[in-house]
Amino acid sequence: MRLNRLELRAFGPYASAQQIDFSRLAASGLFLLEGPTGAGKSTILDAITFALYGGLAGEEAGADRLRSHFAAPDAEPSVTLDFSVRGVRYLLTRVPEHQRPKRRGDGVTTEHAQVHLQRREGARWVSLTSNKAEAGELVSELIGLNRAQFTQVMLLPQGEFAHFLRAADDERRVLLSRLFGTQLYDRVTAWLDQQRAAAQVRRRQAGAAIDAAVSAAAEAGGLDGAARTELLALPPAERATQLKELGADLAAHRAVTADGLEVATARSAALATACEQARQQSAAMTGLTTAAGRLAGHESTRGEHEDRAARLAAARRAEPVRPLLAALSDADRAVQEAAGALGQPGAELAAATLAGADAGGADADGAGTARAGAAEAAGRAQAAEQEAAALRHLAGAEAGLPGRLAALASLRQAAADSDRLRSELEATQQDLPGRLAALEEQLTAARLAAAGLGAAREQQAAVSQRAVAAARLAVLEEQLAAQDAALRGAIDTHQALVDEHQRLMDTRLAGMAAELASQLADGVPCPVCGSAAHPAPAQARSGLVSAADVADAAARRDAASAERSRLAGDRETLAGQVASSAALAGGGTAAGLAAEAAALAGLAAVAEQAAADADRLAAELAGGRAEQERVSAELRDAAAAAAASQAQAAAAGEEVTALQRELATAAQGHPSVAARQAALREAADADHRLGAALDTLATARGEQARAQARAGQEAQARGFDHPDQASAALLSPARQDELAAQVAAWTETLAGLRTALAAGEFAGLDPARAGQVHAAARAAAGALAEAGAAEREARVAHQGWTTKADRLEQRLAELAAAQREADRLDEETAPVISLAGLAKGMEGQRRVALTTYVLRHWFGQVVAAANVRLAAMSAGRYELRRTDEAASRRERTGLTLAVIDRHTGAERSPRSLSGGETFYTSLALALGLADVVKAEAGGVDLDTLFIDEGFGTLDADTLDQVMTVIDDLRERGRAVGIVSHVTDLKDRIAERLEVRRLADGSSAVRVIA
Repeated sequence: MRLNRLELRAFGPYASAQQIDFSRLAASGLFLLEGPTGAGKSTILDAITFALYGGLAGEEAGADRLRSHFAAPDAEPSVTLDFSVRGVRYLLTRVPEHQRPKRRGDGVTTEHAQVHLQRREGARWVSLTSNKAEAGELVSELIGLNRAQFTQVMLLPQGEFAHFLRAADDERRVLLSRLFGTQLYDRVTAWLDQQRAAAQVRRRQAGAAIDAAVSAAAEAGGLDGAARTELLALPPAERATQLKELGADLAAHRAVTADGLEVATARSAALATACEQARQQSAAMTGLTTAAGRLAGHESTRGEHEDRAARLAAARRAEPVRPLLAALSDADRAVQEAAGALGQPGAELAAATLAGADAGGADADGAGTARAGAAEAAGRAQAAEQEAAALRHLAGAEAGLPGRLAALASLRQAAADSDRLRSELEATQQDLPGRLAALEEQLTAARLAAAGLGAAREQQAAVSQRAVAAARLAVLEEQLAAQDAALRGAIDTHQALVDEHQRLMDTRLAGMAAELASQLADGVPCPVCGSAAHPAPAQARSGLVSAADVADAAARRDAASAERSRLAGDRETLAGQVASSAALAGGGTAAGLAAEAAALAGLAAVAEQAAADADRLAAELAGGRAEQERVSAELRDAAAAAAASQAQAAAAGEEVTALQRELATAAQGHPSVAARQAALREAADADHRLGAALDTLATARGEQARAQARAGQEAQARGFDHPDQASAALLSPARQDELAAQVAAWTETLAGLRTALAAGEFAGLDPARAGQVHAAARAAAGALAEAGAAEREARVAHQGWTTKADRLEQRLAELAAAQREADRLDEETAPVISLAGLAKGMEGQRRVALTTYVLRHWFGQVVAAANVRLAAMSAGRYELRRTDEAASRRERTGLTLAVIDRHTGAERSPRSLSGGETFYTSLALALGLADVVKAEAGGVDLDTLFIDEGFGTLDADTLDQVMTVIDDLRERGRAVGIVSHVTDLKDRIAERLEVRRLADGSSAVRVIA
């Protein structure tokens, strides 16, 4: 990492903007930051640290140093750092959290911290992120150090220069692990430890499976809980012997129960044969008694059978009378229908006709009475028709009366309309002067309102233009929000691809154990644990990551970075359009400006309407004056027309009154002449219908008498006293068939029951012995049930012992399988458990953990590099040595430092060094650390180093020796910045950054190069 440019605004003691060109300042590789105490030299280092990490260089530095107390209250503090990492330039700007005056009202408000990281691509800066957490991660990834490590290796602030020299082993281990990337070995060790723990868990599970199998076998053998516990406590050999004896006992019980089952099965078979014979004899006895009972029951229904036979014979005798009875029924129905057709006018004649038929005599069938009534009705109908013909002339005049009344009403309405028109014209003639005056007033007001139309249209156009800009601003703001979301998505995608690339790198590094194992040789000590035996070298596993996989992931990461940069550029362009639209909108919202434009449009519409109303009102006023002249002429004509209409209506009214009197006399109490004429015609029609109905009744009555005589003769011939008896005996054909089937079925059933009772299977059976036969069958069934129960009991016992023996054999097989699995697992997991012990330093000859072994190697190189410079700075007096000794056993990791004094030959702690000795010893150690890290592949690139203390503690000779070492760093391409106020250094170093206080108490910087 190399610094290019630093810019400060309202930061620390610097009230105004300050720029430091490190490219110019560090051109020779060595520069001096000098100035009075408290002027702000260390603030430069704080600013660099704050720009990168958001924190200050010194642990004791307070956050109140960030914002300048000398700057204006509304000035925004900020730090901008331009730096390069591996040839790529980055620009990082940070604004700390600070307070500023409120823009409205009194008091202050808090502004949150901000950050913006950009990368130089070609001729422009491309935004990487504005997220604080993401920016911190990216900076740490780029530089390879966090803030605490940065201040120990690159930026050595006051009070912390010697921290690494005096640090405890654990602190030194953390820094070295980060610098040299030994996290891989920690992960390998952790993974091996996890595998060891998993292997031990699997071993315990295998042991538990063996115990479970033993317990299951003991349970299958019938042992209780105490016996199972004792069995589990026995050694495996004794336990196997007891389980074998238990299996033999179960086999013996199974054999004994098998013999008992065979005896019980034979006895049960013999009793089953005897029981079947007794059951058959009992069933035959039951059949005999059942057949006798069914025959007796059938004989008890003989009376019902004889009744059915008698009803069937009567129905067959009445069958020839059925058609004559049907004809009589039709004749009766015809008489009733003819009598009903007479209605109310002929009801008395119908009753007389039917009564005459019942009484007998000369008019035995009642037909003469009906014919006389028919002749009388025909005479009445002829008289009514003649009278109706005489009223035909008056009926026609009556039909034209409504037309004459309508004409009269029209004449009267015309007279009324003429009179009303005259009245309306008189009222209009009186209203016209007031209407004309009102129109003149409205015309004057409309012309005044139309005068402001031009100004309203100009204001409307201006506001509409602002409303369009505000609407575009709303659309652009939504697009900007969408662009921000897309940019955040691109940032997340880029970060995910960065993580994927790192994961593939880690996976590839994790496979290094197999590569190291491939280099082992028998008899040659392992470079990790020192053992000459290699029982279980790491094997290459599937899923290894190749260099091509890593390169492909890097390409995807870079493509995502390019997309992220493109979206950031588009976002900046869109933000400029948003600002332009906001300026044109003038602070107004789309809704507010639209409302204002609508209001102005309303005013313009009102003015336009007023102009249109003025033209309309002028035309209406001219029309009103013309109407005034027209109304006067029409009023004279309407008065003459009203007088003529009234005279015509009076004459027509007298003619209509005379006609109405004549028609009332001819109606003779009817509503009208036409109504009287219709009543006469209706009476004639009714008499015609009555005569026809009486003729029909006379004919039907004769037919009824003849049908009744024929039915009576046939009924007597068939043995019935009256036709009604024959009608009662009639049955439908279906009912006759049903009775015939029932009679035949009863006879057939009787014959069948008698035949069944005489069957051969009942021969020799005595119904009196039925009880004895049934008792013998029940006794045989009871004996068979007892034998079956005994057989089942024997079978259950045999099956129980067989199941126990089989289950024990199965459990013993499971126990053997569990023991084999445990043995296999012990053999399989032994290598990983041993290797994990070696990696953690719990096994092996040296008992050194893998990570500690690697760190010892790197730290040894750091000490060697530091001793080269320490020898020059101390004139060969002091030398650093890595030692395994420490204050406690836990701290003995091989990262402890001791100082050898060549003048006395004594070895002592770094804490015993004086201030000046501590300074150059710490400087030598820091420079050695930086050299080793930079030289190793994968280490961080440390091109710039700041030293901020200690030169005032050196004498002239020691200062010369220290400066000689620093000059050597410069010759190797390093840039070293010394922060000091020692006067002698100003003469030694030409390039310097002067920090001076100004009159107002603030500070300013000046580059001298």
